[in-house]
Amino acid sequence: MSDPNLNTYNSATVIKWYDHLDALTPIEKYFFELHKDLILRSNILDIGIGGGRTTAYLVSICKNYIGIDYSKGFVETVKTKFPNADIRLIDARDLSAFENNTFDLVNFSFNGIDYVSLDDRKKILSEINRVLKPNGVFFFSTHNKDHTTFDQLPWRNKSNNLITNLKTFIKLLPFLPKHLKQKEKEIRLKEYAIINDSAHNYGLFTFYTSPRFLKEQLNTYHFYDIALFSKNGKIENDETLDDWIFVTCKRSVT
Repeated sequence: MSDPNLNTYNSATVIKWYDHLDALTPIEKYFFELHKDLILRSNILDIGIGGGRTTAYLVSICKNYIGIDYSKGFVETVKTKFPNADIRLIDARDLSAFENNTFDLVNFSFNGIDYVSLDDRKKILSEINRVLKPNGVFFFSTHNKDHTTFDQLPWRNKSNNLITNLKTFIKLLPFLPKHLKQKEKEIRLKEYAIINDSAHNYGLFTFYTSPRFLKEQLNTYHFYDIALFSKNGKIENDETLDDWIFVTCKRSVT
């Protein structure tokens, strides 16, 4: 069965877009610096490597680095950039290539966990818990369904001026017929939604979670010491979070 998200991530245009990203976000810088001592001696699994943003930083300082992505295009791109790095074509829903209790830290950046169904999201959390060592750290980000910008028309973004919003509308106009057809496949529930948002010209179905549902899921899959951060690295409560939720947690010993 065709996966529209994977098709998008394998497209030449999207691969090129990610290939040009080379900077860590403020929260990534904060997190990696906070855990630098751990990273230096760690076995790290970097999931959803895209164009190799996080690879560039982690591969140079950690004890052992493995980067994975389910997009063949991304994997080939990163292998070219970092020929000595261990880069593999692996889907996060099936980490059977790795034994239990293998990694000290798992990183899953840029909301990569949001591009699968609810059942597949559960598989990912279960697999990450399995391959992490007891008390191992999991760092990732996810879309916030409770944020005011959820499902907002991109050309009505109040943080942009009129000209910017007009340019956004003109850019997306050719893709609106496809988007309207995709809407019937969307899922909209109180605690989570999977919608065809405007990312990559309406090329993706994206999972959005409420903070409460997010913490429930993490507890179900035996993660503890859960902290939710804003983009600038500040710990937030459920009401003050950004449109992206950045999460740190640990794998339970039991």
